[in-house]
Amino acid sequence: MYKSLEALTDPLIRIRLETMYRELLDTDATYKMLLQESIQYFHQLRNALPEEQQDAVFQYEDSQLSLQAITERSIYLQGFKDALYLSNELRSSSTA
Repeated sequence: MYKSLEALTDPLIRIRLETMYRELLDTDATYKMLLQESIQYFHQLRNALPEEQQDAVFQYEDSQLSLQAITERSIYLQGFKDALYLSNELRSSSTA
């Protein structure tokens, strides 16, 4: 059951997170500024390195993005589970 839940929720989570990031870019000036700075600093660091070390930085960035995706998905699913638990607790306490 758990694996089927994951298969059903993966596309939904991805779409929701993409939407949330777009909304942050549109509505949160601090987030947008920090994102732009982060990208700029990363490119400066990568470009300052010799060409043979730039691949290592690219691999590092790729692994960080993969870790971030796993973390985001896990946090989202845990929030969903917490909301279901809270809903059940509220429902059972109101009938008691």
